[in-house]
Amino acid sequence: MTKLLELVNIARARSPYYKELYKDLSHHPNLNDIPIIDQESFWKANDSSKNTLLTAKQSDGIVFKSGGTTGNPKFSYFTREEWSQFTHAFGSGMDHAGFSGGDKVGNLFYAGELYASFIFIMKSMEAMKVPVIHYPLAGAAPFDQIVKSIQELGVNVLVGVPTTMMNFIAYLKENKIQLSLEKFFFGGEDMYDDQRKIVQNYFGDIYLSSIGYASVDGGHLGYVDRNCGPSEHFAFTDTSIMQIVDDDTGEEITELGKVGKLIYTNLIRRLMPIIRYPVGDRAMWVDKNKFKLMGRSEEGARVGPVTVNRDDVHEILEKSSLFQHVLGFQLVIDRELEKDRLTIVLGLDNSKAQSLSGADSLVSLFYKERPMYKELVEMQMIAPVQFKLGSFSELQKNPRTGKLKLVIDIRK
Repeated sequence: MTKLLELVNIARARSPYYKELYKDLSHHPNLNDIPIIDQESFWKANDSSKNTLLTAKQSDGIVFKSGGTTGNPKFSYFTREEWSQFTHAFGSGMDHAGFSGGDKVGNLFYAGELYASFIFIMKSMEAMKVPVIHYPLAGAAPFDQIVKSIQELGVNVLVGVPTTMMNFIAYLKENKIQLSLEKFFFGGEDMYDDQRKIVQNYFGDIYLSSIGYASVDGGHLGYVDRNCGPSEHFAFTDTSIMQIVDDDTGEEITELGKVGKLIYTNLIRRLMPIIRYPVGDRAMWVDKNKFKLMGRSEEGARVGPVTVNRDDVHEILEKSSLFQHVLGFQLVIDRELEKDRLTIVLGLDNSKAQSLSGADSLVSLFYKERPMYKELVEMQMIAPVQFKLGSFSELQKNPRTGKLKLVIDIRK
């Protein structure tokens, strides 16, 4: 609690956003007395021109942009010391993931345009105690060059996003190329059963594992060991606090097997404090400090390597003539031809549901406002977005509370 209270006091004293949020908070609060962050107000305060979230003016370190598709970029700020602690913590977790001394690791994550994953994994590998050799191949490189490097240098391990591996295997099959790999560590999105089967069918006896669980906005969220099942991670208990709370009441869940929202506190970050922040995923405890991810929460839909938040969709709908008839909407994520697919279901006034059209124009507007999403579709990393029009009464509700479900994740 000492680290937490120190963090809370720094945030309250130096950040206008937290000063307002904590104005009624006692000086020695318990963890669950501290308000859970509202993402909309949090990111509004984190404006690049008039920032009221940061505790100081940044003088060193690094800045990243969120992997979301919003037209209003979300920036995440780290001091040099925080960046070093972040990657050292995550690297210590990677030591347990299944790497072996001398592994030749090809990095297929992405770099540039303030994207974090490539250099984050690079720095984390440098912090590992297990000695590995890093080959910075990059996921955006031409596949023929990646193949050449793997063959010439004897790369035996790849790390990257699952959708990149799916596209890579499709290229290998098309060109009748057979490679030998021992391990694939994935991050940025979960790896589903159909994807695992494709990788195992092609490479044979290959070790598949999460490389760990992290986010640009939050930080180091979880690590894995060889005993973890699919989607299972351990919390970093020394440098963070991970909680699971009830979707409706916000009360903390401590019992095993009960699903709720992940709430995260980063005990390292001071410049941009992350205190009881909704990660955007649902999970349940499966053992002491060990949780299993159970899909996205109400904060947003993770589609391949990008996140679509509620405010993203709302901004698009506001620019459509249909907006005046929309009473609510849901983000449905499923799998189509081995790719993640997002369907945005609009609930219209019952009297208008059968007479209105315009789903095609919404798709065009979505791609215009979110060009990154369209680029990923064209790269065959995710399926095209879909809009469906229907009656508001047909949208799925929480059977216990009657509340509208914003995100419905039916991927297997």
